Amino acid sequence: MPFSRLTTPLAGLAVAAVLSVGPVPGAQAAPPVEGDCAKQQAQVDRAAAKLERLQDVFTKAKREVRKTKKAAAQAETEEEQAEVEEDLDDAKQDRTKAKKAKKAQVQRLAKAEQRLAKCEESAEPTEPTEPTEPTEPTEPTEPTEPTGP
Repeated sequence: MPFSRLTTPLAGLAVAAVLSVGPVPGAQAAPPVEGDCAKQQAQVDRAAAKLERLQDVFTKAKREVRKTKKAAAQAETEEEQAEVEEDLDDAKQDRTKAKKAKKAQVQRLAKAEQRLAKCEESAEPTEPTEPTEPTEPTEPTEPTEPTGP
């Protein structure tokens, strides 16, 4: 049963990855923005925290692919080689899924930041601009009348 010998640690790593997705120290929410933009700020904060968690998942999936590749190089029999290759395919699929999820989350975060910026722009009071009056009248330096022969 060499297959169970390899899959049990892999399952343990997967469970550990899920359980380790606790509070991220760098993803602490900023104080809510006053006014109408609080909802957008909360969305940005949640999206950033989710992106950090997905980055961790992606990193662990890459590590798992490397580990499985090393195990494939050390497999001695054809049966072990076949089992490790199967595990490697699974690890690569997990890595691909994590990469796609991370890419999608990056796009969601960008959209949330755009909405927040738009909200903050519209929330800023626009100061009326006063027409500028010249302090001194400008005089032409050259005559505008044509000089005729």
